[in-house]
Amino acid sequence: MNRWVLVSMVLLVALSGCRNRYATVSEDLLPLAKELSPDRLFSEVLVRHDKDTSAQMKAMAYVSLGGNTARSRVQIRWARDRALQISILPLMGVEICRMVLTPDTVYLIDRYHKQYVKESVDEWQGQSSMDISFGSIQSLFLARPFLPGGKTLPDDVSLFDVAAVGEGYRYTYSPGQPACDYHFEIDNRACLGAVLWNTPSSSRSLVCRYAGYHMVEESVSPAQMTFALSGFFSEPVSFFFEKMEFDWNTPQNISMAVSLQYKRTDLQTWIETILR
Repeated sequence: MNRWVLVSMVLLVALSGCRNRYATVSEDLLPLAKELSPDRLFSEVLVRHDKDTSAQMKAMAYVSLGGNTARSRVQIRWARDRALQISILPLMGVEICRMVLTPDTVYLIDRYHKQYVKESVDEWQGQSSMDISFGSIQSLFLARPFLPGGKTLPDDVSLFDVAAVGEGYRYTYSPGQPACDYHFEIDNRACLGAVLWNTPSSSRSLVCRYAGYHMVEESVSPAQMTFALSGFFSEPVSFFFEKMEFDWNTPQNISMAVSLQYKRTDLQTWIETILR
């Protein structure tokens, strides 16, 4: 479903001002732990996140495409397995556009142009050779390991090929499909460091990296994350989130409500409208 990525990219580029550089990368704030076995690290990650049910994240977001970088403040609200809401707040915290993803529907509410898009996920299927699901996307934003297609991550580390890398380990799912190369890395603090996913048959790849882990309430949260995509568009695209502030397990007001004055449109027409 690379159209999900396209929508996010267009939101940031078209509705935000352009900038020519990223902010500096901060150092990790969570101290390194003593050396743990790969199975213990794997178990720690699963136990740490299994009780989180909701979250709110505020951050500065950058998107780079064709040598240009756009910047905007964003707010993300999440309810486990139900919805992920992304709000674009470029000026003084005023929301001008909102995208809400659910397991079966995609909503796009453009307050500036007074129009909206509503499509079922089934309509968006088949647009990408990568098996991207709602479960995969919520895991990426929450720095959680996952399996392609939103499959439940098995808790048996013996199902993974494990190799030492840097200050942690790389886990490759052994029963994975030959057409998909997928693995993730966990450092010795039991934090997700990277997700690498590519489909050789289509030359498409997705690389996600996380940094600046620290404690927020009782949950470990990253301060930065980067998504880099190749093969989806004519040029590589990268998303960078910094100064991420999390508020865990609090009620989240996720809304797909649309004003009666807004006009319903399709995605292609909406893109053409905001790019005029």
